[in-house]
Amino acid sequence: MNRENGSFFKVKEAHGSRTARNLLNNIQQMKKLIYASSLMLAVLLFCGCSKSDPGPDMSSDYYFRFKVDGTQIEYPMQTDQINLTGTMGYDENARTHTIHVAGMKDIYQPQTHTLTFIMSDTEEFSKGVSYSNIPDAGDDYPNFMFTLGYYDADGHLFSASGMGDQNMHGLYEPAFIEFTEITNTHISGTISGTLSWYDSSSGTNVLIGTVIISDGQFKVPRY
Repeated sequence: MNRENGSFFKVKEAHGSRTARNLLNNIQQMKKLIYASSLMLAVLLFCGCSKSDPGPDMSSDYYFRFKVDGTQIEYPMQTDQINLTGTMGYDENARTHTIHVAGMKDIYQPQTHTLTFIMSDTEEFSKGVSYSNIPDAGDDYPNFMFTLGYYDADGHLFSASGMGDQNMHGLYEPAFIEFTEITNTHISGTISGTLSWYDSSSGTNVLIGTVIISDGQFKVPRY
């Protein structure tokens, strides 16, 4: 009886360790994804600014604004750089639709003053649907990936994520994205939710703080 109980607790402890490692890996993957996508997007936008003609001034047509814990934040479209952008694509191999939207204060500093999200789903994204990182929290839950990240002025990354059938076990609070327009020229919509800042440097997930994103509105050119 004691041997069986000991085995049971060993199995339970091993399962708990695997779960903790999986959660740690999930958070680290999301951080790397947001970091890499922000950096890659900044490079692409910098190259686009360098190679393309200035063209007409469309800065008044686009916007990216939201509140962080009640404080208004705005990233206006710059005339000398493409700091607001949206992309959409379809991966034939993964059979997923992906949409990536970003607002940056300055593309030369992509790890500060940046709000960005990436979503992937087997279904095409539609306007008027509230997408969430938490199943049943909104109208739809992207079955491949949902990642919303915010870099504050000090470079701290706050995020809310969901990874298909990989349960985040309450690590993240609900966040919501809804599109009002998806056209060949631009993407617009709303953003809201609670984002969390985790420190995983010690090998465990330590919640440092959260921010509430509210009244988020964006209209970005589509590339």
